[in-house]
Amino acid sequence: MRPHNDQLYDFVAIGELADTMKQMIFMGLAYNIRRQDRVQSLARVEQIILQQAQDYLSRVREGFVLSVRTTDVAGVDELSYLLERVLLDWEKLRTELDLTPSARSSPDPAAHERIEQVRDQLLAFGMAAVALGMLPRLPKDEVTFPKSYRKPPSYADIPVPSTPAQMLQRIEEIEQTIWQIHTHDLVDLAERRYDPLRRTYGFFESSAWLAQFEARRFGVKRGDTPLQ
Repeated sequence: MRPHNDQLYDFVAIGELADTMKQMIFMGLAYNIRRQDRVQSLARVEQIILQQAQDYLSRVREGFVLSVRTTDVAGVDELSYLLERVLLDWEKLRTELDLTPSARSSPDPAAHERIEQVRDQLLAFGMAAVALGMLPRLPKDEVTFPKSYRKPPSYADIPVPSTPAQMLQRIEEIEQTIWQIHTHDLVDLAERRYDPLRRTYGFFESSAWLAQFEARRFGVKRGDTPLQ
C-alpha cells in the first residue's frame, strides 16, 4: 500500500494541474490571445497541460464507472443511458486492470499495483465530485472567470449534478471542452460555447481552491499566484 503522504501529494498534484488549467484559460480570455498569436514554445507547453488534463478526466470517468451503483439510478431510462455510455468503458477498464474471475483466483505479484491504480481513479472521481458540488458555493472573491456577466462574479447558477446521468454528462462536457480548447481558438470558443467553457473553467477553479484549502489543513503549503 502506498504511504499516506503519497496519496496526499497526489491530491495536491491534481490541484496544481487544475490551477494551471485555470490560469491558462484565464490568460487566453482576459488578453484575447488568438491561436495564431501564440509562440510555438508556449503552444507546446499548453498542449502538454491539456494532455495532462485529458488524462485526469479519463481517470475521473473511470472512477465514476467504478463508483456508480444501480441503486443510485432513479429509473430505467437513466440506467439505459448509463449502460450505453459506460459499458464499453467498463469492458476496457476491466481488461486494463485484469479484473477477471481467473485473475482474481490466481496469485499475481502485481495485483497490489492494479489496486493502487483503482484507488487513483477513485481519488480523481471523488475530488471531481466534491469540486462540482462546491462550485455554486465557491466564495465570490475566488471566482476569476474573465468573461463573467454576473456582478459580482459567481457560479451560483451552475447546478450540482444530482444523479449519475447528470454527473456523467458533466464529466463528458468537461472532456469535450478540454478537447475543443486543444483544437479551437479560445476567444471564439467563449463566443460559441460560453456556458460549457464557463462550467469547465469553474470546475478547475473549484478543484484548485479545494485542493489548496485541504492541503493547508494537512500542512502542505504552496505559494499563492493571484491572477491579474
